[in-house]
Amino acid sequence: MRTTYLCSVMPLLAAVLWLATMEPAGATGRYSDWENWMSSATAVVPGRDAKGPLQINVGFGAALGPEYPGSDDVEAKPLPLVDIDYKNTIFASTQRGIGYNIWRTRTTRAGPRITWDFGRESSEHPEIASLPDIDPAIEAGLYLESYVAAWRIRLDARQDLADGHGGFLINGDLAWGSRWSKRSSIIVGARTTYMGEDYAQSYFGVDTANATASLPAFSADAGFRDVTAYIQIVFDVSKSLYVSVEGRGSLLLEAAADSPITDSSQVFSGAAIVGYRF
Repeated sequence: MRTTYLCSVMPLLAAVLWLATMEPAGATGRYSDWENWMSSATAVVPGRDAKGPLQINVGFGAALGPEYPGSDDVEAKPLPLVDIDYKNTIFASTQRGIGYNIWRTRTTRAGPRITWDFGRESSEHPEIASLPDIDPAIEAGLYLESYVAAWRIRLDARQDLADGHGGFLINGDLAWGSRWSKRSSIIVGARTTYMGEDYAQSYFGVDTANATASLPAFSADAGFRDVTAYIQIVFDVSKSLYVSVEGRGSLLLEAAADSPITDSSQVFSGAAIVGYRF
C-alpha cells in the first residue's frame, strides 16, 4: 500500500517542482513574496475525515504586489498551487516548499525543508537597470509550526545554496485564527524577517561599480528587513472547494528602508485563490 501511494506521489512531486521553478508566462518580473502570497490557501485544515494518507490541495489565483522588493510599482501575477502531504510526514508544495516533519504531534511539527527565491531581473526595471540580476535561489533550512489554542506560531531559518542572493533569512510569524461563520475562517497575524548581510547587499545594496547619479552607492548591513500585518479569510464553498483571500501591509526597516532602490518603505499586497482539497 505504501509503495502504491509513493508511486502515485512521484508525478505530483515533479509537477510541484516544475510549477515552483518556472517563469510564469506574461509575468514582467520575478516573484518577490511567493510563499506569503499563497499562505492563505494552506492556512486552514478543513474539518473533515481524512480520505487516506495522501492529502492534496490544488488551486489557482492571482496576487497584486510590488514589482520587486523596494518598488512602489505594483503588478498582478498568477499563483499556481499544488500542495501534497503524505501522512503529515512528507510534503511538497509550491507554497510551503519540500520538507520532512521529523517532529510531529497533534499541535506541532518541525523539520528540514527546501524553499526557493525567484531572484530579481533588474534589467526589466529602468529604476534599477544598472544593478546586476539576482539569480533564483534554492534555500535549505529548518522550520517550526505550533498551535496553542487559537494561536499559531511559525519560525524558520533558511540559507541559499544555489548562488542566488547568497544569504540567509530568519522568519517569525504569530497569528490568531477563528471560525467567522459556519463556512468561513479568519486569520489575523504579524510577521517579521531578519536578513543576513549577503541577502541585504544582494537585494538592497548598490556596489560602487553599479552606482549612478540617481542610484548612489549603498552598503546594506544585516538587520530586520520588514514587519508585516495581514488578514486572511477562507470560505468553504463545500467540504472540498474553497476560496481564500488576504491583504498584507508591510513596513520596510533598517537597510531595506534606507536603500536608494526603495521607493517607499510602506508595501501593500493582496491575493486570492480558488482551490480544491482531496
